[in-house]
Amino acid sequence: MKKIYHKFLIISTVFLLLGGVYLYFSNDLNSKGVIPIAFGSSLASTTGDAAPLVTTTAEDKISSDISFLATIEALKNIKIDVSLFSSKSFNMLENNSVKIEPVTAGRVNPFAPINSVNIVNAEILQKVVTNLPTQVTNSAATLNGTVNAVVGVTDTYFEYGITPNLGTTTTIVKQSLVGTFIKNVLGLTPKTNYFFKACAKINNVALCGEVVSFTTN
Repeated sequence: MKKIYHKFLIISTVFLLLGGVYLYFSNDLNSKGVIPIAFGSSLASTTGDAAPLVTTTAEDKISSDISFLATIEALKNIKIDVSLFSSKSFNMLENNSVKIEPVTAGRVNPFAPINSVNIVNAEILQKVVTNLPTQVTNSAATLNGTVNAVVGVTDTYFEYGITPNLGTTTTIVKQSLVGTFIKNVLGLTPKTNYFFKACAKINNVALCGEVVSFTTN
């Protein structure tokens, strides 16, 4: 294996020498020896002025080529020390990986509202959540609910009344893409305390959220 490696280095060095000689003699030595500072860069600057140029001599080019080839030749002195893998310290290393215990998942529906009535932990456990009402007036209110189930939801609706026992059921309302659903309730009595809860039929089972109260203006 070592002989093959040495042969490869020798062949690579020969090719590099031949390439350097070819590039040297293929250059136009009558071009006044002018080359750009940045090889391959545009001769015109971004301001429209000519880029600064430097001159070089044939001796400088030969010296640079010799230095490059000497660097290539020095590569064969590089050795890979594999004794580390057989050392006592390496063999004493231990696997200190930590087992990751399962934890409770986050919010089922990250778009669902968070309020003082429905905290995050309760929402995770409940498939149907009753959210706070909005646009409460003296005779109307918008009831809000959220379904945290992905499949099996057929009906979403609300139950409300002037006591915690409720008593009135709304018609079925359509839920949004993120599981929320709302219902505008009209004909309420001014300055009256009302109770309501959001409900949904999931896999033919009626499930409801907590009862929330509000007062009309």
